[in-house]
Amino acid sequence: MEAYPGVERILNTLHERTLRERTRILCSALAGGALNSVDNFETGTVLASILSGLALFLGSISMINTLQLERRIPMTDPDFPLLSMHAPTLHQSTLDRVLSDLVVAHLDPETAGEWDDWVIGLENKVRSNQTPESAVEHLLRVLHLNHLGLLDNERLVSESKRVFRVAAIDDLNNDGSKFSYRTLRRLMAHTRAWQPGLFRLIDRLEDAALRGHSSLIENSWRLDLDIPPRCSQGQGDLFVMIHNHSRKPAQIEVDIIAADGEPHHQTLRLNPPVSRQPKKPANIGEEGNDIVDVLGRLIDNSLVLWIGLAWPSGSTGSKPVQVNLRGPNGETLSSFVVQTTLSSGFNPEGATEKMLDAAATVRRIALSVAE
Repeated sequence: MEAYPGVERILNTLHERTLRERTRILCSALAGGALNSVDNFETGTVLASILSGLALFLGSISMINTLQLERRIPMTDPDFPLLSMHAPTLHQSTLDRVLSDLVVAHLDPETAGEWDDWVIGLENKVRSNQTPESAVEHLLRVLHLNHLGLLDNERLVSESKRVFRVAAIDDLNNDGSKFSYRTLRRLMAHTRAWQPGLFRLIDRLEDAALRGHSSLIENSWRLDLDIPPRCSQGQGDLFVMIHNHSRKPAQIEVDIIAADGEPHHQTLRLNPPVSRQPKKPANIGEEGNDIVDVLGRLIDNSLVLWIGLAWPSGSTGSKPVQVNLRGPNGETLSSFVVQTTLSSGFNPEGATEKMLDAAATVRRIALSVAE
């Protein structure tokens, strides 16, 4: 699997950990041997001092390597042992199955391969009106609503039964399965820690659907976007969600203007799907207007962009990012300006910090489930 993006980082991390582990064990053994020699042999004052000093030096090296090992990888997950070592490098600009594509983009290559095998294996375990991909996407959506507290565990299972057959439900309830409710919650938590921006978009869409916000039930076009409030290493992820409620297909232009960015200006020509516009606020459990169905339709029939932004090395301070939505005739349908702050120091949504936070989040979920 060395040809897959991200494998080189994992291999380098494993090699570094192996070297540090061997160094720690060897130094500990030599330090123990030196102290044992002082205790059991007539070494004399000078030699005893030398051996004691050597033991102290080797013990210090062992302690330093121990601290490095514990600090670098804050968790070891028996289900996904390589997940905490993986940092995503490549992703699609347009998300088709929004949550599925996002989760897969943040899986290490080994887990991503097992995910593909799992989805293929669901071919005969989904309802006749579903495909494995649509069933998994539905499951991830209800898991997120369950995480928000909008759906209880009983409703989670009932929604799963709408798209999966009994054999798949048994696997989801089996904690020994590679992909069960338990492990899927952890993968969602891992992804949420990496890319909170897209989940903020989904949460705002869900809130607008429940409240019947005018941007959703009155306007012909809806534009929403999210960028981390702080970006480190001159990089950030911009998420854009567009809904076409005009009832007819149309080609649009999306202008992305990043002050001092590389590039400064991007123009994308796209054909968003026609989305069925809600007529009234959604409710939880209301037949025909349930939030699960309304949110599912809105996400499935939206255009979601995942755009990587970059600024010159060393850039700091507040940077505006403007997104313009233009209609078929060039008219401006919607426009937003958001601010992000470039930082070279600690950043809770920077790549390294998100990697550590994702690993720690999965650890907390795993411990809470075990208890």
